[in-house]
Amino acid sequence: MIAVENKRDLQTLMRIIEEIERNLEKPNFTVNDMAKVANTSQRNLLRKVKAQTGLNLIELKTMVKIKHAMELLQRTDMTIAEIAFTIGYNDPLHFSKIFKRVVGMPPANYRKACKESKKT
Repeated sequence: MIAVENKRDLQTLMRIIEEIERNLEKPNFTVNDMAKVANTSQRNLLRKVKAQTGLNLIELKTMVKIKHAMELLQRTDMTIAEIAFTIGYNDPLHFSKIFKRVVGMPPANYRKACKESKKT
């Protein structure tokens, strides 16, 4: 749940999410890079994101990436490996483990479930 204290904090959070989305394919997009985008210190950014979202920056970055992966699994025929590389994971097996931890099922099962739900 996002609990934004003011409009400026919301704008900062949205800028961070947009920057994560723009840099999905870069596995080395760091907290320092995000702090520069937000025009604040790493410590302050970490504190604000945690307060606003309940997530640390790495968790937020993971959630944005997995959300994008879910969209790709639904809309494309890209392989799991191609999706992993597209969103910045160098190891498709690691991506699959993260995906399963976040979504509750492996990417292939998610894709299959989406296709089956479209049939009904």
